[in-house]
Amino acid sequence: MKNHVRQIEVQEASRTTLSDIDPQAVRNISGALNSLLADVFALYLKTKNFHWHMSGPHFRDYHLLLDDHGDSALPHDR
Repeated sequence: MKNHVRQIEVQEASRTTLSDIDPQAVRNISGALNSLLADVFALYLKTKNFHWHMSGPHFRDYHLLLDDHGDSALPHDR
């Protein structure tokens, strides 16, 4: 039992990051980063939506352009 408690303490300690940043500042930074991430993801989704619903004589050019823009907004491995 004692060994199990120690293991839990070690696991919890490994998740704790020591920092001299004020907890309120951490919440403010986290909120700003979450907002920024949401905006980037919305831009990615809108770009991909245009990408898939493009039509007209320049379809291929715009399709490829929007595909590149979407990938640069939210890069991922293929």
